Amino acid sequence: MTRRIPLWCFVLAFAVQAMLLGYILAARASLLANGQEIRLSVIPVDPRDFLRGDYVVLSYKISTLKASELGGDDEFGYDVPVYVDLAPDGDVWKAVALHRERPLSGTFLRGHVSNYSYDGECRDWACAIYNVDYNLEKFFVPEGEGLELEKLRNDQRVEVDVAVAEDGRAALKRLRVDGAVRYEEKLF
Repeated sequence: MTRRIPLWCFVLAFAVQAMLLGYILAARASLLANGQEIRLSVIPVDPRDFLRGDYVVLSYKISTLKASELGGDDEFGYDVPVYVDLAPDGDVWKAVALHRERPLSGTFLRGHVSNYSYDGECRDWACAIYNVDYNLEKFFVPEGEGLELEKLRNDQRVEVDVAVAEDGRAALKRLRVDGAVRYEEKLF
């Protein structure tokens, strides 16, 4: 004897999935529309992924952090969440401190330590160099335009505007070449 699953179970399962997808889209749209906007300078990085479409791989000056040049905490291990305190430095923002816990105020990005090493012969945590990922490392562009942007990026002519939420989450908002907006991220 087999039991039939009532139709309302399928409807409920569909509704839950639709609500989760809607929440993800609404959270990103809210971040892009309401997050504090900062600008970061981009430094050169290679590779391309032909399977996922054209995009530019981005790295930032705030992606490689020397503990000796920053305030805040020390002794971060691999894949540890961190909060990077930022301060304006002209048009762009720079890292000024590294924390384990979310700062109570200020502008900061939430990231995670993807790697760490030591500066020279020193093996103390004060000499540590942290590589931090912020989930801002890829910017998708129209088909056929990725290679041109990679060349401009390698010439250090590219900057990005980033929307930052109060909890440190961030989303790429626009990509600039020589200060002019080249691409803008759409809300949907």
